[in-house]
Amino acid sequence: MGDEVDTNEVILPPFDENYEDHMLDLHDISLLLNYERAATEPRFRHAKLREVATTSDFQTIRVLDPEWAKTTVPRTGLVFDRARPPPNSKDSDGVDEPTCLRIYSPAGTYKYKESHVKAARDVLLAKQEPRRHLIDLFPQFIRIRVRTVEKDKPRIYSTLALERLIVEFNLIEQNSLTVATVFPDNMTYISGADPTIIHAVLGFATPGGDIDTILDLASLQFGDVGRGFKGRGLFVLEPIAQYLSRLDKFAKRNTFKQAKLSQRINDAPDTLVRALWGSSAWSRPQEVYKMQKAYYCDAEHQLAAWPFHKHFCEAADTPVKEAKEQAEAEKA
Repeated sequence: MGDEVDTNEVILPPFDENYEDHMLDLHDISLLLNYERAATEPRFRHAKLREVATTSDFQTIRVLDPEWAKTTVPRTGLVFDRARPPPNSKDSDGVDEPTCLRIYSPAGTYKYKESHVKAARDVLLAKQEPRRHLIDLFPQFIRIRVRTVEKDKPRIYSTLALERLIVEFNLIEQNSLTVATVFPDNMTYISGADPTIIHAVLGFATPGGDIDTILDLASLQFGDVGRGFKGRGLFVLEPIAQYLSRLDKFAKRNTFKQAKLSQRINDAPDTLVRALWGSSAWSRPQEVYKMQKAYYCDAEHQLAAWPFHKHFCEAADTPVKEAKEQAEAEKA
């Protein structure tokens, strides 16, 4: 564990002429990566949520996977129909795709629908690399600001991108099962069927300290227990002690205390993150009301993030009322 940090102090690494002047916020770039994934992952592009099954069997398809019928843990089954892209869509690079995924279903709240589609994407990406490559997208000497909240007290510190660690460990006997089937591709993705899975997160620490903060960008594959701060996020960014408690909800056992630590795996894959951020063709996430330091995909996301963001917001007027009004208008 790193040393306790005064909530009014930002700890910066010692100055070096090689360091980048600009500082990136870990929470904000994690949001951006989620938006980019929603816009560019081809297997769930233009998807429509047809059906959700939990305690009962599917009504619109027949699932032959034995894991679905034999599981003894809470299960969630998702059926998607993937439509053809709109006539004028630049489907090859995703620049013109919406940054906020819009999923339509017969019933359910926005959070309900978004949780399911994000869970499906996390199932698909669970064995891929983009989460671990997150910091590799940026220069190694760029500074990263880490913000967390513990017992309603904000904590802020800064470190270098090269100081982050990849943390890999096993989850044993997962507490949930998620099955996502996509038509017309007829592809099925499953999380929770294997007795043991390897899970990867990113670890951050104050300069010279031990890992004290965890970023988990694939947490929603485990259901609502992976929704982050106060159950309202799209990922988990929290102190390590809180994350250890959360792991008990992911699976019956884990090997986090014996985790494998590494600095990088290989070169980062091609990504649209930086290109999209500066592209005029891309719909940039909305700024928080009267605050030009945070970006959200739409009013719903802004409102959902407010319990976390309020601890750091410098605006005189809070965006809650405006976000609620805009969210209601978007639903109408």
